[in-house]
Amino acid sequence: MKLSRVVKRLRQNFKGWIAAHAAGTRFATERESLRHLQLTSDYLMSVFHQLRVPRTPIERCAKKVFSQSDEDGITLEILRRIGLGGHTCLEIGCGNGLENNTLILLATGWKTIWIDGLELAFNPQINPEFLMHSKSFVTCENVVGIVNSLSANYSQQIEFISLDIDGNDGYIAETLLKNDFRPSVFVVEINEVFPPPIMFRQDYVETHVWDHSRNYGWSLQAFIELFNHYGYRLVGCNPQTGVNAFFVRGDHSEHFADIPLDPNELFVGRQIRPFKFRDQTLTFDAATIEKLILSLE
Repeated sequence: MKLSRVVKRLRQNFKGWIAAHAAGTRFATERESLRHLQLTSDYLMSVFHQLRVPRTPIERCAKKVFSQSDEDGITLEILRRIGLGGHTCLEIGCGNGLENNTLILLATGWKTIWIDGLELAFNPQINPEFLMHSKSFVTCENVVGIVNSLSANYSQQIEFISLDIDGNDGYIAETLLKNDFRPSVFVVEINEVFPPPIMFRQDYVETHVWDHSRNYGWSLQAFIELFNHYGYRLVGCNPQTGVNAFFVRGDHSEHFADIPLDPNELFVGRQIRPFKFRDQTLTFDAATIEKLILSLE
């Protein structure tokens, strides 16, 4: 987005604030002021991200298609390097199915397992040959049973796992690893506040739901220690928000010789405030996603 277009959009939005102020209501004025501030932040950050120089070859591939921010491009680059395609993937915390980390894989022909406490925005049985879904609240106590039940429908080993449940992610990842789930790629949501070497792990609470505080999840260093124990290495964090960390199994390390081993060089962190950047123009409706899934053969 060019700076001239940003300025034009800001002027248009500012008119809404003026109109609310002219109406003479304090509530309307404050509401429009806040909205104007958020839009200004989003537009300026869109410019910042286009000007920011990626630090690693993985970061240069970051791109949004179906993911919440720029995770899709990183996923595709990692799989391209490994030479992996058309296998089985698992996402715990898939949301309503319209925006997540594995929809890009489902759309390209991967057998896909989704688990979340939310209903899908479309019929979960739309194409069971490629998509299995369970509406379940995942805990360390039930995750293995749920995944085993769903994965029994596919003969291929799970080669890609993504975790995004806003809290117990580290404990769920550890449970899966202990039970011999060893995918080629493991993506986890981290608490991006804490840089290496800070060790942070929230207490495990079976019924945990994120309360929007900073006391959630695991720091990047905590995940690094967990995955190193099982023979994985960190290859990057997504540059737009820094909340997703990508780990690859050790037998694929040769394909990532150009990626630094120092986690401080890969950590992105909570750099940009007051609002995280989101590309709000790239959204899909349920009908579009249904059509994609039905077309899989």
